[in-house]
Amino acid sequence: MAGKRAPSCHLTFDDHKKGDILMHDVHVPGHGVTMYTYYCCMQWNPCLNGGGYCGIQEHPNGRCYIFSIWDPQTTKEAITHVYKHPGTKVENFGGEGTGLKSMNFDIGWKEDQWFTLVTRRWDFRGHSYFGFWVRNHSCDKWEHVVTMDFPVPGIWFQTRTKSFIEDWRGNGEKYRRVHFQNGYKRGEDKTWHPFVNAKFHVVQEKACEMYNHNYDGGRHCDGFFMQTGCGTTPCAELVQCRDVCGGKVAAPEPCNAPISFTLAATRDKVTWVVPDSATPQFAYTIIVDGKEVASDVDPEMRSRDITIPGKEVEVILEDILGRKTSSKASVKERSSSDGS
Repeated sequence: MAGKRAPSCHLTFDDHKKGDILMHDVHVPGHGVTMYTYYCCMQWNPCLNGGGYCGIQEHPNGRCYIFSIWDPQTTKEAITHVYKHPGTKVENFGGEGTGLKSMNFDIGWKEDQWFTLVTRRWDFRGHSYFGFWVRNHSCDKWEHVVTMDFPVPGIWFQTRTKSFIEDWRGNGEKYRRVHFQNGYKRGEDKTWHPFVNAKFHVVQEKACEMYNHNYDGGRHCDGFFMQTGCGTTPCAELVQCRDVCGGKVAAPEPCNAPISFTLAATRDKVTWVVPDSATPQFAYTIIVDGKEVASDVDPEMRSRDITIPGKEVEVILEDILGRKTSSKASVKERSSSDGS
């Protein structure tokens, strides 16, 4: 029967500045989990170059993380991926525009738990790269889901960030709900803008005509919520005003601890280990005898073959949120167990 979709609801936040990092915490309560639902955490640059979105889905194949970018508007060169998690599938998509999407069912998410999603952009060899990471709060573990190569330089998160909840199949007789908090964008000047206020919008159309008035949204604890589907009615506050304040002012910047790591060095190699619980690596710098000998943006690099004539080496790691941590190690001679 036509018109059975639950209406899509959107929150557009007040981050007017251009930025290079977006992050948001998402939580789906047990009673808000419904099949064929996309809980979109962050959408950016709609109808512009480098437009995309990321979030979690309740999908027939499992619970997945999705990260997608629409095809470039100024070149026919294709978007590619330069890194993918072992459980991430990358493929082209069509329908509402064309582009490249990634889906990961292996990492998984659970109801009644919080997860952090982070995306960061950077320039590399005349292109714009977009990385995507997720954190499970319950087990304190980060995962690098995918990094995409967008073949146009200088693409930033230029528009106000949006979150939405969507019934993509048509089972509005069931309702779905999502909570968000700790949303941030980092601007060009490296300052953080928390998602404190938002504008609520509901899409009422023929595809949703049976449930066009079954929606709600607004404040939830220190953040926001949206709910849609049968049995849902908008609160009086939402009926009167679509401007939503998140209530308690968020911290001025993310409270995640900077990256931590252990370091070891021999005469010809530097190796470091970043635990899964640490804020993930974005870039590294290696310093020998006070001189920088290697530096690169590479979230997955964990060692470099380098001749070290001195007694000490220093490694500086930058995490995906832009904080730097330094560690020094004494150089050890290679043992017989290391080989020739």
